[in-house]
Amino acid sequence: MKKENIFISYCTEDLELLKLTKDYINSFKRLNAIVVPQLKSNLSYNSEKVKNELDNSKYFLPILTSNSINNQWVNQEVGYAIHKFKNHEIKPLVEKTIVNDLKGFITASNDLNYRFEKDKFAIKMKELVDDINGDLRPIRPGIIW
Repeated sequence: MKKENIFISYCTEDLELLKLTKDYINSFKRLNAIVVPQLKSNLSYNSEKVKNELDNSKYFLPILTSNSINNQWVNQEVGYAIHKFKNHEIKPLVEKTIVNDLKGFITASNDLNYRFEKDKFAIKMKELVDDINGDLRPIRPGIIW
């Protein structure tokens, strides 16, 4: 069974949120979390790894928090993902307190369905990943999932 890659964009101040997200994604047989800084390769620049992994991913999941909204890497990954993905393949997790501070391609005017309060991150993250997993199920008459 082919696994679908989910590229996670985050900043280092949100490592706890990253770990929760990565572990939950990888608990599904059909999903694979991509975290570029954790990929080891010889003589590859991070920018090349980011581009290659984004190109080979089905979904883009940025974790947007008060820590990450001004992070250069997160912002560049969002810009590249907007160019590469269709809108329904971009699944931002957005901290509620920063929604009105977002500028650029992901803003309050977007449908930001996965807004979280800091102490309830896991609930929204699981809802998002469950929705992605549900979207991947083939529809076949007579088969109940």
